[in-house]
Amino acid sequence: MAKREANNTDKVMSGRQTKNTLTKLIQQTISSFPDIHFKENVKYGEKGKDPKQFNITHQIEFTNQNLYWLIDTTSSYKLDRVKGKQFLMEHTKKILLNRGIDSLAYFVVPDNCTPETLKMIEKFNQHIAAKDKVNFFDGAITMSQFSNLLEQKVTNSIEQGKRSNILGEYSEKKLMDAFNNPNNIKLWNNPHDYLTKSPDYSLFEAVLNKLCLNVSQITECTAYTGNTKGSKDDSISKELTTVRDADNKACGKPKTDVLIIIKDDTNQLFQLAISVKLPSNIKGKVTIHQGHMEQLMNDLHSSLPKNSIFQDKNMFSQLKKALLNFQAEGSLKNMDTDSKEFLNTYLSNLNQWLIDYFVFGINNSLLNDHQIANALLIFNPETGTHQVETVSEVERYMLHTKMATFGTPFSWTYPSGKRGREFQVKGPFNLVHTSSLQSKI
Repeated sequence: MAKREANNTDKVMSGRQTKNTLTKLIQQTISSFPDIHFKENVKYGEKGKDPKQFNITHQIEFTNQNLYWLIDTTSSYKLDRVKGKQFLMEHTKKILLNRGIDSLAYFVVPDNCTPETLKMIEKFNQHIAAKDKVNFFDGAITMSQFSNLLEQKVTNSIEQGKRSNILGEYSEKKLMDAFNNPNNIKLWNNPHDYLTKSPDYSLFEAVLNKLCLNVSQITECTAYTGNTKGSKDDSISKELTTVRDADNKACGKPKTDVLIIIKDDTNQLFQLAISVKLPSNIKGKVTIHQGHMEQLMNDLHSSLPKNSIFQDKNMFSQLKKALLNFQAEGSLKNMDTDSKEFLNTYLSNLNQWLIDYFVFGINNSLLNDHQIANALLIFNPETGTHQVETVSEVERYMLHTKMATFGTPFSWTYPSGKRGREFQVKGPFNLVHTSSLQSKI
């Protein structure tokens, strides 16, 4: 479908939708933080002059820090328009400073801008960072980048453990919202749609381009999660909240954080069961599995690779003894020498099986089809960029990364308060060296 030229009415409507989209994004992000206030269309003026000369369309007030964020948004980049915005921000910042208030200014555009606008925004932001031009903006970014920036800001003063949990839930909700956003379906079905705006289309598009290349026209799309507020109250969401055994006893969390079900115009169904990870830093490790060693050994026994050295009953018996010894002691230091040497020598033979099991839940008898993940989404905690990884890509990366405990890609330890009864593993999600797609948003 050819892209039609936008008339003045279209441009007005496009601008209005861009403004409304940013408003919703801000309101959703700060809703749980009483010390942060959002205002629209705030008027400012120099003392003794027109008190309404300068209009700030979006203003976020961090009252406990005496700081305002001034945000201007547009659906397209025009040099003359930006010059006018610079004048606006220069004088508004000056007025606020005279009132004893610090301020930062951001120029924000929708994710689905034209390639030309995105290039200009990137160039604009480079000049801001380099400080090689007179500039009164502190960032020129897309809505998804702004969303990450705002999330980091509002949670910055929260205790690290709680902050990690909140940001983790933000990440899962971000993916769920992207696939429950009808505007993203419109844009996928018609990439030349000029009027429709979205704050998260880049995420939606990156996931589909990686995992669903055969999808052309989408007719239905629903995303579920069990870990964040606003998730659906239905059987699938409940499955994504807790894993239960045959006796209905809770047995931890599923590997799937967000389940996406898509139907295309040929009635073909696609199921994306995605594990979402947000490391604390770009070289960070994330807890990816916690459980009982007995369960691990039962699952391994029933799904042991045919060519495994542990098909030998004696080898499997030694493996089980050694792993149970690790669980009982909870650390390498306290293990008996024979068990430690055995695991250091032989456990790496199971690395691919362990990657599948720990990261995705493959071969875990407690998990059903919805709870076993078939893809991994990693968010960069510094930039908000994301990587979409398939099972084979994660295997390839982890099999060639720096090895940790027992010659595996994982750090083995025990959950707090459960030493001697359970074990825990942490996985490396190094965003610098992974070779798969990293979207530029």
